[in-house]
Amino acid sequence: MKNYYILKDLCRKIYLAGAGDFWFEEGEISKGKSLRYQLLCILLFSIYISMTVLEIIGVFFGDMPDDERSDCTTFAVSHTIVLGKMFSVIYNRKRVKELNRKLVEICKDHEDEHRLAENYKIIKINVTAYAVSVYGSFVFFLYEGIRKMMTGSHFITIVTYWPYYEDNSAIAITFRFFTTGVLVVMMATMICIDSFAMVTLIMYKYKFITLRYYLEGLREQFDINNYAGNEEYATDQLHSGLIEGIKMHSNLIRLSKDIDRCVGAVLALQVCLSSGSAVSLLLQLALSKNITVGAQLKIILFVGALYFLLALFLCNAGEITYQASLLSDSIFYCGWHASSMRRDIRRLVLFSCAAAQRPIVMKAFNMLELTYGTFIQVVRGTYSVFALIYAQNESTTE
Repeated sequence: MKNYYILKDLCRKIYLAGAGDFWFEEGEISKGKSLRYQLLCILLFSIYISMTVLEIIGVFFGDMPDDERSDCTTFAVSHTIVLGKMFSVIYNRKRVKELNRKLVEICKDHEDEHRLAENYKIIKINVTAYAVSVYGSFVFFLYEGIRKMMTGSHFITIVTYWPYYEDNSAIAITFRFFTTGVLVVMMATMICIDSFAMVTLIMYKYKFITLRYYLEGLREQFDINNYAGNEEYATDQLHSGLIEGIKMHSNLIRLSKDIDRCVGAVLALQVCLSSGSAVSLLLQLALSKNITVGAQLKIILFVGALYFLLALFLCNAGEITYQASLLSDSIFYCGWHASSMRRDIRRLVLFSCAAAQRPIVMKAFNMLELTYGTFIQVVRGTYSVFALIYAQNESTTE
């Protein structure tokens, strides 16, 4: 039941971050529908949307220096996509609740405590590393804002259309600090949503590992039971165990569609965010003159956080494909060839092997394959676009 507590704790954090109740047991987290909580959620997301709209307006109509315009463009694109990820999960709340229930129930009778502990350790490392990378980049945005304020300019982290660049009134300064606080809260909500998608992929991967060990255990148990005078019992046990394994495999295959419907948009939009924002940030780093060390670090860490999350998503999704591909051998070597009902069990084995030889490939929107190769392609494609734009700019300057 460790998966139960992991998911429940994560859903509680999502609830506290203002994204709503995603737990499948009604009243366990939200304690019933609260009008006050719903109003707070509406207010919170209204502030997120308003800030993003001001960033978008600032990109097209703002009068500001080049460095602030670059930051405004980066945040406008990033926050628009982040809001898209959040709303895609919130819109599918009922499906997410059902997905959580299935992640808890499928294979739960055959989960090993040691593997569950390993699963939890990997989840904890992944989520913690992602949160540290996000807030680590934010620290340098904050540092740059303070540095500008100390050198006679104004404090700035989030660049919006208003307040204007020349406006240093008390209201403008207060608003700039307010948007910084909004960014901190927004990142917490974003981390919770991204972590849910990440945890879902990791748990799904371990479901296949659990099923593989279960199938390998059928052979071990069959060898123990298969002695003179006990052949029929050993065969019956193998037969019933294989049927249960087929059911679990079938449920896991169907679960991939549920995952795509619930978090597929999060994964696809992250690909867009990592590639699009990275090009903008790298160009800002390469083309800006007299850029400070703090500004360089904030760009590098921001790009690193974007690609780190993308790597976590795509590598865990690729690991699902790999673990699913191992099931075919586990089924074939379950011991059917030594059973007294070889012909009947062989049909089950052939059916199961045929299904397992079509390993699951996670996709976003049923189009974009989420694999190790996709991550390499995104990195190469981003660098190619950056190199092309940079070369054209250099030739124009000359």
